[in-house]
Amino acid sequence: MDIVAIDHLKKYYGPARGVEDVSFSLKQGEILGFIGPNGAGKSTVIRVLMNLLNITSDSVTVFGEQPSHRNNRRIGYLPSEVNLYSEMTVYDQLKYFASIRGVKEEAFLELAETLDLDLQKKIADLSLGNKKKVGIVASLMHEPELLILDEPTSGLDPLVQQTFLSLLVKAKNRGASILLSSHVLAEVEKVCDRVVLIKEGRILFSDTIEAIKSSSYKKVKVTPRVKLELEGLKLLKTEGNREEYSFKGDINQLTKALSSCDLTELAIFDLTLDEIFMHYYHKENGHD
Repeated sequence: MDIVAIDHLKKYYGPARGVEDVSFSLKQGEILGFIGPNGAGKSTVIRVLMNLLNITSDSVTVFGEQPSHRNNRRIGYLPSEVNLYSEMTVYDQLKYFASIRGVKEEAFLELAETLDLDLQKKIADLSLGNKKKVGIVASLMHEPELLILDEPTSGLDPLVQQTFLSLLVKAKNRGASILLSSHVLAEVEKVCDRVVLIKEGRILFSDTIEAIKSSSYKKVKVTPRVKLELEGLKLLKTEGNREEYSFKGDINQLTKALSSCDLTELAIFDLTLDEIFMHYYHKENGHD
């Protein structure tokens, strides 16, 4: 079942492009990574899903209908910038959110303890990371069916990031669907089932993490430098007399081409998710 379905969404701000052509779906019980560079259109899509931006077509559905405020109780939303009442304590802020959500105090107390959140501190005195923790608790306390998270780990220290990711897995295991917008590809790789890549308002591709990682992408390190032209071979960086490439294609063709080079070092590795997307961006920018 598709919890979120987007079909050729377009959104402009006057003459300025928000998104040009976006299509993807989020299935029940799935964690979907939503990635792309700044200005790609991720936040525009999220705001449309949350009914914070109006659209004139029926190109977006959430729970089978157009986005509406009546579904907000079924959604946990964490914006990239968390806005809170600065004069409240953390406890009072979370209690206020709990009253809106119609949940008991215990629902946020357990989460606050898990994230090591000081309930007696004033919001005004919190660091960026601790404000983000308050937002995380607010988005999770009512056990929503759908979580929409925009850069949720920015400002969090590495240990808290790991705790947060474990909370996402726990939510998934109870059946929640999660849209995770993130610049941190390592966390996308760790918890997501699928990934959607957006650039300049358009979806470049969507695939499972397993399929991406099992593809024929490789990283190649050679010493000394070589003058080699081969389809799918992209120079990543040069360090002294060593060159590092990304490669997608038939590994036999690569080794055959390299066999004619006078090398003192050759190493071939699987690419990380980050490196695969850098390869893909390079291709889409017309350097193939």
